[in-house]
Amino acid sequence: MRATVSLIKTTLKQFEISAKLQNKLAFIQGSLLVMFGIFSSIKQYFSGGDAVLPKAETQADKLARYQKDGLAFAKQKHREASQKQHEQAAWDRRYGQQQAAELCRLSGTEFEEYLAGLFQQLGYRVELTTTSGDYGADLLLSKQGQRIAVQAKCYSGSVGVSAVQEALAGMAYYQCQSAWVVTTGNFTPNAIELAKKSNARLVESTELGKWIKQLENNGVMQGG
Repeated sequence: MRATVSLIKTTLKQFEISAKLQNKLAFIQGSLLVMFGIFSSIKQYFSGGDAVLPKAETQADKLARYQKDGLAFAKQKHREASQKQHEQAAWDRRYGQQQAAELCRLSGTEFEEYLAGLFQQLGYRVELTTTSGDYGADLLLSKQGQRIAVQAKCYSGSVGVSAVQEALAGMAYYQCQSAWVVTTGNFTPNAIELAKKSNARLVESTELGKWIKQLENNGVMQGG
């Protein structure tokens, strides 16, 4: 009986030793596989096999990149400039409308006198025509050998085609080279069309506001 028990114990110890050996062998085998994989990767990298290495940038690549970056920069600056221009145009319209609202309180004669002072400050020699029988021109401007017949319209609405016709008549009668219509309002499509065909200049509230702002920036005070 004792011999049998001893044999069983011996057999179990052998199985236990065998299991330990198998675990060690498995660990060693796994370690060898990992090391082999690392070694293969290092060898492939330095031998240049199929490894993907960073591509060196050629002169043509650099030029293409500079052009792409330059184009992107130019587009960004164009967008910024367009935005600023849009904001400035919107401000000019608002300012012109504010100034026009103030000027609309003047009578027709007072508005003509106001424009006379404004054009003088802008460097023109100004002559006011008679209040009646002016043949279509309320003011005559002279600058650098050019004479301009001006029809003034102190309106809050739209100025029609008749104002352009009056300015053109004044240009012919007073032997001027140009005809202008200046208003605190704006112009009808027919007035704009006739002005284009006849080369007459139309000055509405926005441009009038720019002139006023220009004089303010230059420190010139406009008399009423």
